[in-house]
Amino acid sequence: MNYYERIQKSVDYIELHLKEDLSVCSIAEQAYFSVTHFYRIFGAMVGVSVKEYIRNRRLSQSVNELLKSEKRIIEIAIEYGFESQETYTRAFSKQFGITPGRCRRQGKKIILYEKLDVWKTKPINEILETSFSFKPQIVQYKIDQVIGLKAIVKPGSETIRNLWAEFERRKAEIECQSPNEICLGICEYNPNITDESDFTYFASIEVCDPKQIPFGMISRTIPCSKYAVFPHKGSINNLKNTYNYIYGVWLPGSGYELAELDTIEYYDSRSNNSNFEFDIYIPIK
Repeated sequence: MNYYERIQKSVDYIELHLKEDLSVCSIAEQAYFSVTHFYRIFGAMVGVSVKEYIRNRRLSQSVNELLKSEKRIIEIAIEYGFESQETYTRAFSKQFGITPGRCRRQGKKIILYEKLDVWKTKPINEILETSFSFKPQIVQYKIDQVIGLKAIVKPGSETIRNLWAEFERRKAEIECQSPNEICLGICEYNPNITDESDFTYFASIEVCDPKQIPFGMISRTIPCSKYAVFPHKGSINNLKNTYNYIYGVWLPGSGYELAELDTIEYYDSRSNNSNFEFDIYIPIK
């Protein structure tokens, strides 16, 4: 079963259980991915997050109930997983530009968010592929020890930028830094993640057998593993496109599976990084 079939299987499962309490673990199981990998691959191939897709489909299905049944709006709201009529109305208005009550009174036709056919996203992803002329280098990464600072990242926050700024201020406290001056930004793999928008990020530098770890910092050992290495060039604002290419275009056709390890962003601190050029190491097996 290829990646498109696996994601479509999860989409079909969502459709059958729209009125139920959907567990992301049960959805990911349909595609035979860990939750962490499922979040990444679904978002890259579908174009929206799992949570957003479910909400959009529930709202669209609820329109049929509004127009064809005599159920109260609060009943429809609860039936489709919204905590109250107020939260349902707010989400409905944001999605369709009209309240549920007005939609029912006017019988107004609105553009619905249809069930996804993943195969139809393939041509869109192929367009994305034309923007990326590179193919990854497959490498065996050696074991390294790093020391740095870690934080939980929320969407839209400046956490990563602030974390690196704090790390740069304190980097001199770290003993036995590797002479190659390689800094690593590590997106930690968490198989028990509960919110797809959150992840843990570790700003660090390679070290050689340090005797002490500065206060508030932590030490990590990166295991020896196989990685696909992708260059990212240009603005940090385009980083999402690079990851979407990796997970939504390259990986489905690569013949590789993701390994249950951290993703690493590999910076050479000796180079001019004003254009945000660095390498992304994707763990594979």
